[in-house]
Amino acid sequence: MSQHDPLRKNRLGLRGILLVSGGVLVASSIFFLPDTGLLPGSASTTDLAQPSLTAASSEGTDGSSDAAVRKQGAAAGPADATQPLLPVYWLGEVEGTDRLFREYLVSPAGATGDPISEAVQVMTEGQPLDPDYHSPWRPASSVSSSISTKNVITLDISSDSVSKRLDEDEARLALQQLVHTATAAAAHGGLIAGGEASSVVVLVDGAANYRAFGAVDLGGEWTRDPSALAPVWVIDPQEGVEHDAESLTIHGVGPATDDSLAWRIDRSVDGSAAGDTNLFRDGSVDISPQDGVPGAYSFSVTLPPGQYAITVSTPSGSGTAEDSKTITIR
Repeated sequence: MSQHDPLRKNRLGLRGILLVSGGVLVASSIFFLPDTGLLPGSASTTDLAQPSLTAASSEGTDGSSDAAVRKQGAAAGPADATQPLLPVYWLGEVEGTDRLFREYLVSPAGATGDPISEAVQVMTEGQPLDPDYHSPWRPASSVSSSISTKNVITLDISSDSVSKRLDEDEARLALQQLVHTATAAAAHGGLIAGGEASSVVVLVDGAANYRAFGAVDLGGEWTRDPSALAPVWVIDPQEGVEHDAESLTIHGVGPATDDSLAWRIDRSVDGSAAGDTNLFRDGSVDISPQDGVPGAYSFSVTLPPGQYAITVSTPSGSGTAEDSKTITIR
C-alpha cells in the first residue's frame, strides 16, 4: 500500500466523535437484536463445530449491506450450545498474499451480550475452524465497545493484542480484520441497519493515535476496504461440520464480475481429513445475486457417508483463488 492511507478520515479522536454524534454514545449491548443484516452472505445453516479458545493470557488470527444469501438466517450452533454466533474474520493465503475470510463462531462462555466486543475478543484469542486461516493478533486482556448514533464504533482494546511486530502492509491488513469483524458483529447484532455505512475508531488502553504493531498510527476513523477480502468464499457449510446423508447445499460468494465459479468435491480414501483424496464430483455454478448480495452462488449435491473436501475456485491474476472446507457426511 502507498503511504497515503485511503482508509483514514480526518483525525477526530473520542471527543470529536462525541461532537459529531450529538454527544451520544451508547453501549452496544443495549440494542442487541437478533438476525438482522450481515456482511456479504449469511451464516452457516449446518451445525457448527465448536471453536477452540485459548486462555486470554496465552500467546496467540464495501461497506455494503450484509443481506442474507438465504432466508433462513443465522443457524443455531450444536444442539447443546446456548451461546449466539459471532462473525469473525481471519487471514488466509490467496496466491501468496493474505486476504480476509469469515467464519461464524460460538460466543465464548460468560458472554456479556456486547456482540462487538465479544467478536473482537474471539478474533484475538480464538482459533479459526479452518486450518488454512490464521491471525496476527495476540489475546487481548480487555476489549470494550460503544457505538454512536452516526454508526461510529469506538473500540478500546488492550495494548497486549497489538504487541506483535508487523510490517506496514501486514499491520494494515490486521486492522482491516478488526474493522470487518467489528462492523460485521454490529450488523449481525442489530446495532447497524443493513446497508448503512459504519466506521471504527480504535483506542488502545484508552488512548488515540497509538502506533499498532509498531507500524501504523491509529488516528481517525477506519472504514472497510473491499480489496482486503478474498475473491471467493465458501460460507456454508463451515469447516468440520457433520451433515446427514441427504442433499447438501453449498453457498457462498465470488467475484461479482464473474459469470460462474468452478467447484470440485474430493472424497477421502481412508476416511481421514489428512489422508489421500480422490475426485468424487466437479462442475460449475452460476453466480446469481441474491437478496442484494453481488457474487452469490448456491448449488446442491447428494453425497454418501464419508469425509469430503469441497473447493470452490475462480481464476485470479496468473493463478487461482479458492476456498475449501472439509466436512463429514454421516
